[in-house]
Amino acid sequence: MIINVSSSAVLSGEGPSHYCASKAGVMGFTRSIARELAPHGIRVNTLVPGPTNTPMMVGIPKDWMEQMVKAIPLGRMGEAEEVARVASFLASDDASFMTGQNVAVNGGMVFI
Repeated sequence: MIINVSSSAVLSGEGPSHYCASKAGVMGFTRSIARELAPHGIRVNTLVPGPTNTPMMVGIPKDWMEQMVKAIPLGRMGEAEEVARVASFLASDDASFMTGQNVAVNGGMVFI
């Protein structure tokens, strides 16, 4: 099992172009490598988190952060533990028929 990590910025287009482009590449890579590795029993999926309460978010200006949170239907940023639980699911036998998927964990901010 391989779990890649991308970003909801790919879907919203918010953020530096190099960041969005590289994270979009991860999602495409996941789909391609999933097909290549499936015959070997290796599943490949991508977590696509939205704004998550991590050290990366500390330097974001307060007004930008407030606007970001307003765009999340659940009305808050995610917590690292919430993203980790989805990763645990993807790594488990409960997800044994999932491969090549990009799984959004973003409070409804954007849909895949």
